[in-house]
Amino acid sequence: MKLFIAIDLEGITGVTSERDTERDGPAAKVARGHMRADLDAVLEGCFAAGADEVVVCDAHDDGRNLDAADLPPRVVLVAGSPTPYSMLQGIGRGYDGALFVGYHARAGTAAAVLEHTWNYKVFAATLGDLEVGELGLGALLAGHFGVPAVYLSGDDKAAAEAEALVPGIVTTVVKTGITRLAAGLHSPDDVRARMRDDVARALRAADKPTPLAWNGEPLRLTFTRVEFCDRAAGCPGVRRLDGRTLQIPGADFEEVYRGFLTCVRLSDLGE
Repeated sequence: MKLFIAIDLEGITGVTSERDTERDGPAAKVARGHMRADLDAVLEGCFAAGADEVVVCDAHDDGRNLDAADLPPRVVLVAGSPTPYSMLQGIGRGYDGALFVGYHARAGTAAAVLEHTWNYKVFAATLGDLEVGELGLGALLAGHFGVPAVYLSGDDKAAAEAEALVPGIVTTVVKTGITRLAAGLHSPDDVRARMRDDVARALRAADKPTPLAWNGEPLRLTFTRVEFCDRAAGCPGVRRLDGRTLQIPGADFEEVYRGFLTCVRLSDLGE
């Protein structure tokens, strides 16, 4: 069994503050320790269920949050940025499941810890009537390659988002959101014991979720400010719908996803 893990930081056990997600500082160091401990628990669950190979994408910020030291020999860590698939670098055909660890709810979700979609310039990403966050974009790209999203860990709002989007996905709630910057934190030891069990249960299930299919709609990407849209509008093939919104077409979801990444990266230029 070959598995893919995308691991972010905002939905990791114990993380509640922007300080936790920064590059340096004592809070960031503690948060990265929690990140590695959560990953280790998930890997234990993977191997308990019979995994032969696991590819892990360090999906937070610049992809330099995890140390490869002491990783099990059957694990490959994808680190650094930029990469062609960003938070999903390494995904492709041949995987038996995709796991999303330390994920957070999409931008605008009430009482969701550190909610956002990709960065703080994106206001919303929608495919027809379906609004998606980072979990949705990742699950759709995995689905493009025939890979089901089988597991997610994060706060209670991220878990609810995942369960609504992917029927049958197994989730572990590691904290309960109170406001964007406050949460009820659960015991790390208890959380990680549940993570191990939940991952193993997800992978042993006879009926795993169906790979998430793209609905064929172009992606409408709305930015928080007009100037961010001004920059992103230079992406070839996109159509500008209004001051803050672009429409990104594609022949398949991989093409849509690549267009999305290009627009997001262009929106960062000049800063």
